Amino acid sequence: MRNIGIHKALESVDWRKRAYFQRKFQIKTPKNEHILRMTDEEFLRWAERKTMTVFENWEQTDEYFSLYLEYMKGKMQRDLETVYDIVTEKAKQGDEKAVKLFLQLHSEVQKLQREMNRKPKVKKDESVQEIDEDDELEI
Repeated sequence: MRNIGIHKALESVDWRKRAYFQRKFQIKTPKNEHILRMTDEEFLRWAERKTMTVFENWEQTDEYFSLYLEYMKGKMQRDLETVYDIVTEKAKQGDEKAVKLFLQLHSEVQKLQREMNRKPKVKKDESVQEIDEDDELEI
C-alpha cells in the first residue's frame, strides 16, 4: 500500500475486521466511537461472532500486516512532525545540540524516503484460511 492513509486502506476490508482493527488501535471516525468503547464481549455480540479466533487468525495474514504498517507509518509521521517542530524551534534559538539533531533528522528522513520508495508492495496472503466459528471447520 502506498501512503494512502489508514482510513482509506481500511475501506476495502471486511466490516468486522475493519471494526476490530479500529477498536484495537483506537482509530476514531465520526461513526465508530461506540465500537471503541465496547468490551470484548460486547464487540463479539455486535460483530456476530462467538470468539476472537477469526480476528486473531487474521492478525497473522499479510493483509493485516499491511494495514498495521500503514497505521504505523501514519503514527510515525505525526510523531516525527512533533519532534521536528520541537527540534526546529530549539535550533532557531541557537541550541547547538538541537542544530546537530536537526541535521541528523533531515538526513534520516531522506534515507527513509529513499528506502520507502524501493520497498515492494505487500500482497494479501491467500493461504491463511478463516475458521467458521459455528462448526470449527476450515472453509
